[in-house]
Amino acid sequence: MGTRVDTIGGTIMSTERRRALRGRAARVAIAVVAAALAATRAFATDYWVKNGGDDGASGTSLAAAWATLGHAANAVGPGDTVHVADGSYEGFYLTTSGTASAPIVFQAEGSDVRITSDNGTTPDGINLEGASWVVIEGFHVDSRTRAGIRAVSGAHVTVRNCLLGFNGRWGILTGFVDDFVAEGNVAHHSVAEHGIYVSNSADRPIVRNNLVYSNHANGLHFNGDASLGGDGLIEDAVVEGNIIWDNGRGGGSGINMDGSVRGVIRNNLLYDNHSSGISLYRIDAATGAKDNLVVNNTIIQPSDGRWCVNIGSGSTGNTVRNNILWTSHSFRGVIVIDASSRPGFSSDHNSLLDRFSADGDATILDLGEWQALGYDLHSFVATPAQHFVAPGSDFHLLVSSPAVDAGVSTGAPSADLEGKPRPVGAAVDLGAYELQLPDCGDGDPDPGEQCGEPGLACDACSTCSQCVCLPKPASCGDGVVCGAEECESSADCAAGQSCQGCACVNALACESGVAARKPTLKLTATPYAFKLTGEAVIPKPWTGVDPAANGVRVVVDAAIGPASIDVTIPGGPLWRTNAARTRWVYADRSGATGGVKRIVVIDRSAVESGLVRWRVVGRRDAGVLPDATQTRSAVVLGAPDECALTLWNGPAGDSPRCVVTPARLTCG
Repeated sequence: MGTRVDTIGGTIMSTERRRALRGRAARVAIAVVAAALAATRAFATDYWVKNGGDDGASGTSLAAAWATLGHAANAVGPGDTVHVADGSYEGFYLTTSGTASAPIVFQAEGSDVRITSDNGTTPDGINLEGASWVVIEGFHVDSRTRAGIRAVSGAHVTVRNCLLGFNGRWGILTGFVDDFVAEGNVAHHSVAEHGIYVSNSADRPIVRNNLVYSNHANGLHFNGDASLGGDGLIEDAVVEGNIIWDNGRGGGSGINMDGSVRGVIRNNLLYDNHSSGISLYRIDAATGAKDNLVVNNTIIQPSDGRWCVNIGSGSTGNTVRNNILWTSHSFRGVIVIDASSRPGFSSDHNSLLDRFSADGDATILDLGEWQALGYDLHSFVATPAQHFVAPGSDFHLLVSSPAVDAGVSTGAPSADLEGKPRPVGAAVDLGAYELQLPDCGDGDPDPGEQCGEPGLACDACSTCSQCVCLPKPASCGDGVVCGAEECESSADCAAGQSCQGCACVNALACESGVAARKPTLKLTATPYAFKLTGEAVIPKPWTGVDPAANGVRVVVDAAIGPASIDVTIPGGPLWRTNAARTRWVYADRSGATGGVKRIVVIDRSAVESGLVRWRVVGRRDAGVLPDATQTRSAVVLGAPDECALTLWNGPAGDSPRCVVTPARLTCG
């Protein structure tokens, strides 16, 4: 079959696999049929297959086992498990789906269950055609004509703990399979292409804890394949905990991601791969590889390799953080990015070789020139000999490594490549391995240990793990102020503040529960001018609503930060009252009290008992605009509980809401 060569990442992609791809309509039809079949099955069944079995037997015990996997694949339904004894078998072709609560499982029960010939329908060992909710576990699938394990046009397929070597094209291939999981597999020596290949608009794949080595092209390859249908993207991939080496003699990368969007690539060890390390790019996807996080990986390239991290063809918004990157190549370096991919690109807190390119390999930059572009301002140059126990074979960190405690927690995984805790010590280490404390628990406090030894203990907000104090998740209401919490009670807050949701907020000026009606608020910053109007029903009998005698308090503030207005206008001679004592007017052109120049309060009890309307106008030289997302206003008209409050919504909220410009806040 013909092949196509990617001139950017060196990817080799077979055109033969196009036979595997089905339309979305076919996938829907298969799902409907599977659901109908599932509805007819009352019980899940355990079946057995062994060499020397009988396909005419019941298959429900080892003694009555079937002889062939093909017979089992034709018989199973949702919830069934096929247990396979050690031996050599022809592969199988499965079209039946399980369900979320009742997957179909093919389980190798020994350590030597081998697929030694292709299934009878396709040139693959195991083939899932339109089958969803299927688990394949523990099989050896070697030297098959095309793929060791192939799955197309399904979803929720898991391939776990399988050994796949010397297969003609791929160890594992998927096409149009959402929610695919490959974990704990060994994929090696694929003759023509890749170890594990996730293709064709597959969303949420998880590829973790696999050993992938000596494949002709890519170790791991993700390809959106827009030309073959679907949206052409690999969305929300998680690629973690894989050890990938000696791939790419025919081109490609250790990890190749064509059209990956929002992927996370973490805790992977890549070394001695003969093309690129990690490539984020576009060749046959709908877009470049965008918004991916490359964090806590160790990538060591040999003298015949390419760049450690290769970003191109409009792959914007990517982040490279907490990695150890090094190459022994004579002129290539550690990070290459082209101009179309630089928007949104971030790289920092990495250990590096002093060689970069910001124009797709046309010009080589040193670290100073690279930092002048705003990249890797907290990164440094260090060699493998400075970092590793045995460079080339053991990539655990030395105690003296400059990678120790040199990372940041943002986006960092909570465990390392071996599942050991991260961080250990003051901060996250760079690379895939976190330096552990080997003397933890020996009864003697040693350097770096914070707890778990005599005389060492964590505080109330931490828990002890491997002799290191790790923060507990904050729990509002437990009486202990931890993490981002500011308080557990109002006593933890400053004067004038109260504790709400474990955050200290400004106390409300009005706690009557009365909401203002028809409120409006306008503030301008230069000069600071304000106008507040509204009305409210203050239940009678009133005890203090008499502005001329008792004054009025006006407050405009936010939950956090200083008040914009908090002024009390006392009663006194600046107030005028009509004969009916239903209208009070305060006037002071000088604005001597808080800038307030005029207040009008009207008793409209003739319309509705207790109804009061107000208008406040003022102006002064300076003031601050409150946060438009949490603006509050209150008017206290008499006693402390004779008041009305407005909690304004932000610009995107329902009325009453506030909108803001740099110089004006308008609410209504």
